[in-house]
Amino acid sequence: MIELIHLQGFKSIADCRIENADPFSVFAGSNGAGKSNLADGLAFFGAVIKRGAVQAIRDFGGYAQIHCFKHRKPKSGRASLELKIKLQNEQYHYWIKIYQIDTEPFIEERLLIDNKEIFKREKRKSPEYVDREGEVKSFPDFPDEMSTFMLFPHRALYQFMINIRVFRFDPLAAKEPDISSADATMLGSHGKNVATMLSVLEKNTEFREQILEWVGLLVPGMEKVSTKKQALDGTTVITFKEEGTKASFPARLISDGTIYALCIITAILSRSDSLGFTFIEEPERGIHPKGISELVGLMREYAQVEHPVFVTSHSESVVRSSQIKELWLANKVEGKTQLKNAQESGVDLGELNLDKAWLMNFFDGGLPW
Repeated sequence: MIELIHLQGFKSIADCRIENADPFSVFAGSNGAGKSNLADGLAFFGAVIKRGAVQAIRDFGGYAQIHCFKHRKPKSGRASLELKIKLQNEQYHYWIKIYQIDTEPFIEERLLIDNKEIFKREKRKSPEYVDREGEVKSFPDFPDEMSTFMLFPHRALYQFMINIRVFRFDPLAAKEPDISSADATMLGSHGKNVATMLSVLEKNTEFREQILEWVGLLVPGMEKVSTKKQALDGTTVITFKEEGTKASFPARLISDGTIYALCIITAILSRSDSLGFTFIEEPERGIHPKGISELVGLMREYAQVEHPVFVTSHSESVVRSSQIKELWLANKVEGKTQLKNAQESGVDLGELNLDKAWLMNFFDGGLPW
């Protein structure tokens, strides 16, 4: 389990605690409940650790776009994250707090590994760390807005935090041919470079077989998925072949749901061996309920503590395919997002399906619409 995620002061998340979360978790709730803010909040702190507070704040739209509007100043200029997680046989407990998001940000920070302090940074002071001999040393003149974690890039939690990806796939963009300079190392958040990613990944026989297996489950009758480089302009396109047809056809002729599912499969499989969070927004778009069940199975199979897969959704089919321990209910009360695990409600479902119980608000986690 992921022992603790405690996020404060980011958009509608004034103060939310997620304890003992399954590596595959579904956050379900109505539109505007703040489900996406959890994903963006974690991605924001990942950006702070990687690039510093000033650049991260700018990348996420500035103070006006990220502060918790339910807080008054100076509290509205602060945001924090506490994380407890075990990675590569080491127990991490990490705190980071950013002050003065609206003006000149500075960071307060602390890291424990197996209950031993690795580094800490108090307000407006130089970071201190414990060396291999157990002596406390400092980094003088280290910028106030930069994360001390930058100095410890070999730690698993550093790699985990800088590799948080939030996917909001755009099927129309994903169908378009990729230009020759498209990124071939990482799938973009909207799936625009999925053809280029597949062209690289399909060279691996095991990966190619996994793609075909999962696409076949999600889209019955789909026999082959491959990529092709166009001779005239050097662009890369995805082609599909169905049973009973001789010729392949381009991505622009398939359904939005099929390309959407392909983007999700590519995201999950291409990131399964790396440290880091994967967030999938609304995986149900354009996909048959039976396909959604298979897709949830895929995400659950590849999710692990080192690589959690979190899903945001307001789909009955996604909830129905989930387990009660995996389901988190998102609700907004007086403008503040609240999260509640369905299992903690203690409700005995009996013969009632999980989605029906959710729709009837049996878990007292807020109406789903």
